[in-house]
Amino acid sequence: MLELLFLIVGALALFFWTQNRHGRKLLLDISTSIREGNSLLLERSIFLSKEYPIELCQKALDENANRINKLELQSDRTTHTFNEILGGMLDGAMILDRDHIITFVNYSTMKNFSLDQRMEGRRLEAFIDSFEILDLIDQLGRGLPPGKAEFTFRRNGTIKDFEVAIALLSSFRTESNDVYLLLFREVTEIKRADRLRKDFVANASHELRTPVTVIKGFAETLVETPTLPDSQRSSFISKIHKNSLRLQALVDDLLSLSELEGAEEAFQPTNNKLCEVIRGIDLYIKEKPYMESSKLRFLLTEEKDGFPFDAIKMAIAISNLIDNAFKYAISFTVIEVSTIISVDKKTITCSVRDDGNGIPPKDLERIFERFYVVDKGRSKEKGGTGLGLSIVKHVAEGHGGQVFAKSKLGEGTTFSIELPRRQKSSLLHNWRTSVT
Repeated sequence: MLELLFLIVGALALFFWTQNRHGRKLLLDISTSIREGNSLLLERSIFLSKEYPIELCQKALDENANRINKLELQSDRTTHTFNEILGGMLDGAMILDRDHIITFVNYSTMKNFSLDQRMEGRRLEAFIDSFEILDLIDQLGRGLPPGKAEFTFRRNGTIKDFEVAIALLSSFRTESNDVYLLLFREVTEIKRADRLRKDFVANASHELRTPVTVIKGFAETLVETPTLPDSQRSSFISKIHKNSLRLQALVDDLLSLSELEGAEEAFQPTNNKLCEVIRGIDLYIKEKPYMESSKLRFLLTEEKDGFPFDAIKMAIAISNLIDNAFKYAISFTVIEVSTIISVDKKTITCSVRDDGNGIPPKDLERIFERFYVVDKGRSKEKGGTGLGLSIVKHVAEGHGGQVFAKSKLGEGTTFSIELPRRQKSSLLHNWRTSVT
């Protein structure tokens, strides 16, 4: 009897021990499933009491798994959208982890900084050597607000200026190792345009101040010295007149540049023939005392059909080229104005050639810059403003064309304007993007 009692007690103890073990295992499986976000199918063990709420636990686990799946899907969509937005940006975008390892770059960043190498998985410093960027990262690490800076990137002799802004990603991507978001914007052309504007204002002020100062000085002398000898008075009046003409020429050219750069409809194209427009320049030439018509030769290709362009502005541009040749082509015997239509009839080129001394290569590179003059003394003597060739460039590019110069010392110089012969509807595509 006692043996039977011990056997029953031992069996009960084994049963309760087994039940407790299965219960603990069930709880561990449930907690692991919740922690890892995995789905779990619960099975009722024969050792567990029917009072264990297996069905309720299973329902809670399924609902938890569904919520986790939805959150993961939403996170994946957000990350995909985030990467799509960064990838499609025209500006550069880069994501770094806390060790400065690159985890994402878009096409613009690769184009500017990759050096034809894969960027992901490598350190930022392997591609961009910038103290300014490292300083911004350090500031963020010290709890300072996001900032931006400018840096210069040099590669294969090319120098580009960039503006970089940086922000923390970890504040809203806590599950990710990504920490820093860097946005790059190239500002090379912006800074160049800013320098050009500053130079233009400085040069314009200087060029305007000179004739104004001369006029003011001689005029004050005439007013304050009524007994001035007639010969000296006549000389002063002549100089006042000469400088007033120069001042007028400067103002006219500045207004022309302002119109070309600022007006919404700076060009009024109508159907014309370039050869006929050039023939009409004769009256302009006769007004200039230093222009010798006997040294001017026209070799114009006859055009069967006209094409749309602004006849007035093209006449001004070609007149400026002829005027420039007479002013600066030293020791020339002939100035030849010619036109030629390309074989495919898509373009027409007007060239103004002289057989003078030519232009040095270092000056030829800058010849179309505002106020750039090879011979300043000769320019003032002839009444030049230094804006004529800049106006020519604006007119050519405003028509979707281009202007270029070729010169050889001792043999002469040729300036050419190449224009597209196309329909009016496609003539003026946002031309100002190409104007410098």
